[in-house]
Amino acid sequence: MTAPDQADLDAVLALDEQWNAAYHHRRPQDLAELLHDDWLGFFPDGTVVTKAGMLEGMAQAPEATLIFERHASRVYGDTAITRGTLYVGGQRIQGFLRVYARQQGQWKVVSVQVVP
Repeated sequence: MTAPDQADLDAVLALDEQWNAAYHHRRPQDLAELLHDDWLGFFPDGTVVTKAGMLEGMAQAPEATLIFERHASRVYGDTAITRGTLYVGGQRIQGFLRVYARQQGQWKVVSVQVVP
């Protein structure tokens, strides 16, 4: 991996950690800064959620102990992915694949695919 690739990976992993912290602490305003305006989430039941829907749902989510475990991360030019698992109260709840895109030099989360 070359130095620029490592810098990009570090930037994406930092965003991933910011997502996890915002979700863990139920701070939708923090997550809003990370999500691209046309962000979309895809859930196992076929539901598609927009940025506004995600932030609203997050604000209404009950308090719980959340742990995120990352399994993989890759950068492909101006696109990056991270894959991991979410645990709630010690129980595996779901896996996820987050997609990041760099536009005008700035990385943003553009999508997430949640799997059971």
